[in-house]
Amino acid sequence: MKYHIEGLTLAVTHMEEMLSFYKAVFNLEFEAQEMHGFTLYKTQWADLSLLFCPASLAQNTATQNRHQFDIIVSDLEAVMATAKANHGELMQEPAEMEGVKSVGIYDPDRNSMVFKQLPQ
Repeated sequence: MKYHIEGLTLAVTHMEEMLSFYKAVFNLEFEAQEMHGFTLYKTQWADLSLLFCPASLAQNTATQNRHQFDIIVSDLEAVMATAKANHGELMQEPAEMEGVKSVGIYDPDRNSMVFKQLPQ
């Protein structure tokens, strides 16, 4: 059996900060769409359809994420600077193991992701 993940919906608490962070860090443009009196935001992130849904609509009360992205980047320092300038927060100081530089970053809703820069 083969699988292909079509999309991901994130229940979002801090919508404006999340939009700012994902626009700046991943160069994404979102399209607003209305549903049941709420505004949701949709974009295409590589092969993944990404939807930001207000946490109140999703009835999500989680205070910490249940997922973590691992993302390969070409310039770890630039990503860290952009993330911090757009409401992101470093989880710890950057590390290097076997030539791979990495750092964990929280987005504005404290969803964690690990950015990795591979050896050149």
